Amino acid sequence: MAFFSTVFAVLFSIMAFQNLSTGSVEVQPEEPVVITPTPGPQQGPVVVPNDDLEEDEGFSLTNNQKYFESIVHPESTNVLLLGTEPTGFNFDTIMILSIDKHSKKVKIISLPRDIYIDYSDYVINALKKAKPSYLKEKGMNRINAAPSIGQTIEYQKGIGRFNKTYIDFIADLIEEIFDIHIDDYAYVKVNGFRNIVDYFGGVTVHVPVHMEYYDPYQDLEIYIEKGTQTLNGKQAEGYVRFRQGWDENGNFVNYGDIFRKENQNRFIKAFIEQHVTLKNLAKLGKIAEVISKNVSTSVKGWDAIVKYGALAEEALNNKYSIENYKLEFTEKFINGSSYVLIKTK
Repeated sequence: MAFFSTVFAVLFSIMAFQNLSTGSVEVQPEEPVVITPTPGPQQGPVVVPNDDLEEDEGFSLTNNQKYFESIVHPESTNVLLLGTEPTGFNFDTIMILSIDKHSKKVKIISLPRDIYIDYSDYVINALKKAKPSYLKEKGMNRINAAPSIGQTIEYQKGIGRFNKTYIDFIADLIEEIFDIHIDDYAYVKVNGFRNIVDYFGGVTVHVPVHMEYYDPYQDLEIYIEKGTQTLNGKQAEGYVRFRQGWDENGNFVNYGDIFRKENQNRFIKAFIEQHVTLKNLAKLGKIAEVISKNVSTSVKGWDAIVKYGALAEEALNNKYSIENYKLEFTEKFINGSSYVLIKTK
């Protein structure tokens, strides 16, 4: 559910720097996050070697794990969109917004959180030194555990381009596996999602199935009828989080994470088409105010602001098409855990 506010962080709040007549409204990064890791609840001091990785020509995060085809143009601008689940710091949303001036397209690439990562000896050995208990945890190889692992081994501490070990780690993993260089990231705080959707008057989107689910632990109550609906903030949150629940006949169905990703992609496309418009530039002051409370991003500094502002304006004026990229993969159980295995070379 994190990606909508992120889109505005990239396409609108950045442009606010150029269009607001007085002052500036900068999206400030959060304070360092104390992560509750996906693989295990323990947390403690970590001491691992901080190698100069740039001098190690053989350095690799995976065992040559490469997706079978190129997804984005080498000169595209790629923003990593991240969002956590409400009950912890597991990454519930891992998405890449790729803006390609050559093809005049915006490509949405959604990475299932259960993608299997075949870690190299470097990562495994670093984990053995930092916290060997991780290696015994189910789900340790899922991509949504990668930020926790990156922070635990203090990946690129002090030298990473984003200056956040967990962001640098997952960004470099994505570049190594998918050949997508991450230019910037936006990490969205969960609680602001409803406000942003409501501010724009909701989103009209196709609802593929009857959605009904209730989980008081996650403060989650979903009831959305099948068909084309205009969803408010609360309903939209349910829509992008729904992956299991009761159908219209009262049967409980587990649709899975891939089903949820498809809904998320459908929603973000509808949101951009309906609300990322030149007309909404008149609302930049309020948009920037809402986003600044809910988004942490690496997009800072006048040069970056000018670049994204120009890119956003060009995308709107030239009516860039919006495409959802469909990742090719199979599903498999490994060591008692379900994983998504991407198609490799």
